[in-house]
Amino acid sequence: MKVTNTGFQLPKQNINQSIKPNSASNFDNIFSAYQAANNVSEKEDAEILFTMNTSHGDKKIDLDKYLTPGIQSDNINLNDIPLLLPTAHNINTLSKYSQEEFKDLLAEYDIPSPPDTIEFDTEGKIVLPNDYPYTTQLKQALSENPKVENALKTTVALASHYAGIMEGQPFRDEMSTARTQADRDRIAEKYSYLFDDNRISKQIILSFLDNGDMLLGQKES
Repeated sequence: MKVTNTGFQLPKQNINQSIKPNSASNFDNIFSAYQAANNVSEKEDAEILFTMNTSHGDKKIDLDKYLTPGIQSDNINLNDIPLLLPTAHNINTLSKYSQEEFKDLLAEYDIPSPPDTIEFDTEGKIVLPNDYPYTTQLKQALSENPKVENALKTTVALASHYAGIMEGQPFRDEMSTARTQADRDRIAEKYSYLFDDNRISKQIILSFLDNGDMLLGQKES
């Protein structure tokens, strides 16, 4: 396994593209978290609120509540839930939030060091290195603190969406300046791989330094 890790230095532009609830990165836990949060008065302490880019515009979000699984409500309309968008701002904010939450979790459970990497498989289950000596302790800690795992998983999901969006940016740029149908056909042929149903999506992996600092990178086969 090869990991290209550049600290995931994302472009500063925002790509305001909505995330489909039935996409590969499943946000059911986030939906239920927000449902639970809607039944609780928002805290007055502004320090716990984060301005996030959502499907309902920029919103002040209490990530502690948003990422904590709650009880599903039959009366909730998913269209009313502000979904987090795959933007550079959201990924940077979530990365910092996830890093601090993960560090606190390791300290709380006396886990001496983080794993070298964390991945999530296609079913959203966490994947740790085979030689990580504290796998059992960490999985227990995460099971007892699902907010932390949701934070890590959501960071990976948004970063994966963003990487895919940015991969298609050159195609959109060239197509926007095409003057003739011949130009459009040539550009479409050049970037035909983007429309391959069997194309492997960008897979994001979390890497950790010894002090718990977290970096986002792209996994390469």
